[in-house]
Amino acid sequence: MTIEKLRRRDFLKRGAATAGASLLMRNVPLLGQDTTANPSGPNDKIVLGFIGLGRMGQGNLKIFMKHPDVEVAALCDVYSTNLDSALAITEGKAKTFQDFRGLLEMKEIDAVVICSPDHWHPLQTILACEAGKDVYVEKPISVYLREGRRMVEVARKQKRVVQVGTQQRSGLHFKEAVDLIRRNPIGEVSYVRTWNYGNDFPEGIGNPPDTDPPRELNWDLWLGPAKGSLQCKSLWCKSGPLVKFPLVLGLCRGNDDRLGSPFT
Repeated sequence: MTIEKLRRRDFLKRGAATAGASLLMRNVPLLGQDTTANPSGPNDKIVLGFIGLGRMGQGNLKIFMKHPDVEVAALCDVYSTNLDSALAITEGKAKTFQDFRGLLEMKEIDAVVICSPDHWHPLQTILACEAGKDVYVEKPISVYLREGRRMVEVARKQKRVVQVGTQQRSGLHFKEAVDLIRRNPIGEVSYVRTWNYGNDFPEGIGNPPDTDPPRELNWDLWLGPAKGSLQCKSLWCKSGPLVKFPLVLGLCRGNDDRLGSPFT
């Protein structure tokens, strides 16, 4: 049976047995998959918790909530402004946390969606697996190779399914493009043009002075496994206060002994 034909709860509960060597970075369309053609009963619902609810986290939250077989039970963010906005998306139905460990203690949660800052991805994924949850974690999987390897080890040991949010691997339009090249109905490709705009051209993100963290932000929980005394720089993005975020300058290293040295 193919992954596409598996029921979503069967995938989450049985997928670890078939994950094999490619447990992480799987080509499984959890996000954006159309489930409306085969609506599930209430017993088939997947109960989700969300960790990190900035711009990407809230975007993922809206997408998941379109699926009739998904229930969002809990939300977690260290920045209260983001948490309040996400709670409004769920119409106040989800339980809220500032510390993600409380969310992981909820027995009814089947899987978590991790959209926190990059330096938090490894430890939150590991602890979620150890708590018996399956995981969708945003890119990048980790900051250091050793962290990523440890994530794979723990996911396999706990028999959990983990998917990394790399759209170039799971987006259906990318699959169609690959199929076009392999079947060659368009003939020989002789020219390709691509482009990317970023860094808020032309001004860039700037270099504001160090400041105290905003009162809405739990700075210690934001730092988490980051090592050393790092400074907070508050930036306002042009898209508005919803995506206000602290820019941390410094080397973020995992100090949890389960991650090991990031340089090995």
